[in-house]
Parts: sequence; structure tokens; C-alpha cells
Amino acid sequence: MGVMIASINPTTGETLRTFDALSGAQVDAALSRADAAWRTYRHTPLPERAKWLSAAADILERGKDRLGRVMTIEMGKPIGAT
Repeated sequence: MGVMIASINPTTGETLRTFDALSGAQVDAALSRADAAWRTYRHTPLPERAKWLSAAADILERGKDRLGRVMTIEMGKPIGAT
């Protein structure tokens, strides 16, 4: 069994979820993919970038209730405190 990372509610100490840690090779591969994506993205015309950012904003907007609950639980705060 490899190294595990836990998401813990700091208020209750409850483990919310555990995740397998990435290996060094997995981190290197992810960084290589990110670098390759950036090299392409930096040449992408602004109107196309704007479409992508708008789509990302739509995804976040649709998931705001769920994401808000997850973030506040992981920070140990009540929903109204953020």
C-alpha cells in the first residue's frame, strides 16, 4: 500500500476522504503535460481562450452549491462563514 493523503475536517477531526499520493514519475508526467499544454495555449488566440474561460465559469457556476459545501467542510467552517 502506498502513501495516502487524507482530507480532514479540522473542526471535527473526521477523515472526509483519502487519496493515493502520486509517485514522482506521475508528478513528472503531469508537469510535462502541463508544460506542453501551456506551450500550445500561449499561442491560442484570445477569442478562443475567452470561450474556454467562459465554459469553465459555467461549470463552476453549475457546481457552486456542491463545491461550496465541500470547501467549507474541508476548512471546518459553517457555510455562512465564507
